[in-house]
Amino acid sequence: MLKKAPEPILPQPTTPKGRATLARILASGRETFGQAGYVSMRMSDLAERAGLSMGALYRYFDNKDDVFLAIIHDIHNELYAASRPGEPHIFRDHPRKAILESNRGYLTHYRNHRKVMRAFIEATMVDPRYNDMWWYMRERHIIRVATALERDHGITEVNRMPARISLEALASMTEQSAYVWYAHPDAAADMLPVADAACIVSEIWYCTLFSKMT
Repeated sequence: MLKKAPEPILPQPTTPKGRATLARILASGRETFGQAGYVSMRMSDLAERAGLSMGALYRYFDNKDDVFLAIIHDIHNELYAASRPGEPHIFRDHPRKAILESNRGYLTHYRNHRKVMRAFIEATMVDPRYNDMWWYMRERHIIRVATALERDHGITEVNRMPARISLEALASMTEQSAYVWYAHPDAAADMLPVADAACIVSEIWYCTLFSKMT
């Protein structure tokens, strides 16, 4: 059973102004964490960027971890949605196309939020809550693909090993590649185009999972 990820503690504003302020805090948080990193980010930095007093900010969030967990929770759901093929039957009928579409969606969203993802990797090293969130994120992706692989193609083993073993390696490869190509500080000057990145990792996915079909 998939262990549940840590849930963010989100305020529930009841007015349009309150909901707009919450959205502004979270949007500003993505920028602030992305710029400062997880460890160095301060609530005063967030208040300034969001155009709020410290008192107003603390009416929504008690500390920076409540803000960051909410941000990462949202980004995970966005990554999960972005990596889902557009048509339900595409993985069954056109697995290579589906894999490419999924990886392109994942890598595009990762690239667009690369600075926050860098801060997230930093956070996993110092706080177990974020390590739990990271584990949940990868497990959720792996379980989705394993389920589709068995359902649509009857594949439960790859090279006489449980398919999950290969999926763990493939997911790790994609995740680490995304970090190296987009989130690592040295990647900013010359980022690999997403179209090329998606083709590279997708061919590895396809050849690994469907080697008997190539």
